[in-house]
Amino acid sequence: MEKDFLDISYSLNLEKFGWRRVDLLISTRNGKTASIAKQLLSKDEVVYVGKSIGEHTIDLRAEIIIRDNAELLDVLERVKAMDGVNDTIWSEIVEVVGRKRSIPSRIIDRL
Repeated sequence: MEKDFLDISYSLNLEKFGWRRVDLLISTRNGKTASIAKQLLSKDEVVYVGKSIGEHTIDLRAEIIIRDNAELLDVLERVKAMDGVNDTIWSEIVEVVGRKRSIPSRIIDRL
């Protein structure tokens, strides 16, 4: 069952060590989304990149690990300078208000 149906993961609590997790929301142009995603993944501070749909101006979401605002500014400037990047904004969780099961029980009951 574990192999076929369960995703188990642990993540290091980086905040305990003075690091921050930040999401970059990236708008691309000229069909460069995939190549920008690959470029981002080659950067040490980038731990995740995903293509996004929904908001028409956000094509990629990248999670980065940084220590401070100076590092954040440096990463933002480098991403904005990439060929095919229209714009980049960032978002950061500053407080977890609560957490629920990842899958609602009504859906689990239907599996």
